[in-house]
Amino acid sequence: MRDIHLHGLINWLVLFCLNTFGRNVAIWKGFRNRTGAKILDIGCGRYSALSQVIRTQNFYTIGLDIFEPNVRTSNHRDIYQGVICGDVRALPIKDKQFDLIVLIEVLEHLDKEDGQKALRELERVSREAILLTTPIRKCPHHDYYGNPYEEHRYVWSLEELKASGFVIRGKGIRGLTVGDRWWNSSPIFFRPLQYIIYMVGTAFSYFFPAIAPSVIAWKYFDR
Repeated sequence: MRDIHLHGLINWLVLFCLNTFGRNVAIWKGFRNRTGAKILDIGCGRYSALSQVIRTQNFYTIGLDIFEPNVRTSNHRDIYQGVICGDVRALPIKDKQFDLIVLIEVLEHLDKEDGQKALRELERVSREAILLTTPIRKCPHHDYYGNPYEEHRYVWSLEELKASGFVIRGKGIRGLTVGDRWWNSSPIFFRPLQYIIYMVGTAFSYFFPAIAPSVIAWKYFDR
C-alpha cells in the first residue's frame, strides 16, 4: 500500500494547519477567502496536496504537470478549472497571468541550472507571489507510476533560497519524515499518526528551518 491512499488525510491536515497556527502566515492571510484569485498549481500530480484547499476556497485554479498520465488523472478528479501539460522550465503561459504560483515539491526534481530557469519562469507568469516547498537535505526518491521525472536531482540550501529572495520557514523535523528509516519501517496502520507528528513538528521547525528536512518558501513582487 502506498501513501497515495492517504492523500485525503494529508489534504485535511494541510487545511487544518493553515486554518489554525498557520492562519496568520502572511502569504496565506493575503489569499485566504480571496474570491477569484488566480492560482497556478505547478506539479499538481495525480493528487495535489492543495486539493482540499482548492475545494474550500473560491479561487480560480489551474493545475499543470509535465507527466501526461498525471494530467489525465487530475482532470478526471474535477478539482481544477483546468489541468494542462507543461514544463516549468518553459511554461506555456503568457506573462503575468496568475496572482499566485504554487510549486509543491517540484524544484528538487530539476538540476540547479534548470531550477534557476524554473524560478525565472515563475516570476514571469506571476503578478503577486510565488509559494514553494522543497527539501533542504538529500532524500531518495523512486520512480512512481512510471514517471521519469520523479528523481531528485538537486537539493537547494537555505542560503541559496534566501539569496533568491525567498522568506523561509521550516516544515517537519529531521529524522521523523518521509524517507527516514523510522517512517518507512513502521506498520502502514501507524502512518496517520506519523503524519500528525510531522505536522506538530512543523509548528516548531517553522521558526527554526535548520532543524527541518524541507521548507516552505515564498516571495512577493512589487508590481
